[in-house]
Amino acid sequence: MVHRLAEVLNVEGHAAEVLATRGTGAATELARKMVNTVDAIFACGGDGTVHEVVQGLVCETREPAAALGIVPLGSANAFARHLGLSLDPAIAVLQQARGQACLLPVGKVRHSGGIRYFAVMAGAGPDGALVQSLSSTHKSLMGRSAYYLHAARLLLTYQFDPFEVEWSTAPAGTLSRRKTVSVMAARIGNLGGLFSGLTSRHASIYDSTLKLHILSAPAWLSLPLWFVTGWLYLARLNPFSHCVEASWFACRSLGRGACHAQVDGEWLGELPFEASVVPNALRILLPAK
Repeated sequence: MVHRLAEVLNVEGHAAEVLATRGTGAATELARKMVNTVDAIFACGGDGTVHEVVQGLVCETREPAAALGIVPLGSANAFARHLGLSLDPAIAVLQQARGQACLLPVGKVRHSGGIRYFAVMAGAGPDGALVQSLSSTHKSLMGRSAYYLHAARLLLTYQFDPFEVEWSTAPAGTLSRRKTVSVMAARIGNLGGLFSGLTSRHASIYDSTLKLHILSAPAWLSLPLWFVTGWLYLARLNPFSHCVEASWFACRSLGRGACHAQVDGEWLGELPFEASVVPNALRILLPAK
């Protein structure tokens, strides 16, 4: 499949080479090695693969060199869908080969393990617990249904302890703090499938701020209500849900149970962590209209 896509690029007049990854983190290392020697690097896979390649392409000190391209071969493909890419890999490659590159802001997370960048979302609470419990084997074998089954199981059996979130409101810069059971910072307006109503439909990868979704306790009530009001386009009527525009936020444990965090659907670890936005840090191929 991937070699056939390389041939599609060759026909378009581009010299394409296929490089295989050998495990977690391999895509990041390959991107870092090639970033200054090629025009574009295509991430062939799902949102997790895109996340790894992004780590090797983001540049904070100067204009990024190589552009990110996406070949949607994953189970969710939320980022590819947001860009308007076809889920047919060959068509998606052509869309980008005939499109143009654009500089975009990117999310940045600082945590105990270092720095991670995110293109789609970052969060803590139920979404962190979900990706921590969901292995790549399950995703590859079951597709998007794996997310649904694990989400239902966690909702019925998991004890989501509250933690603290602090954020800087954009553009005023006012600091606020709240006890919460879930925090999600989304950079796209639709996560797809059963999760399609959980984020602000106004969120965009072009934004220099984060749409921060905060849920109040109790989790057994606020979480189901979050899904239902989202599906019905009535999120503004949910008294447990708050959406704020933030330039920065931080999540800290209150010392009760373990609270997991995630970035772009990949497990980050346990709290604490903080997140912000870096302007013009990622060059990406946008599809031809």
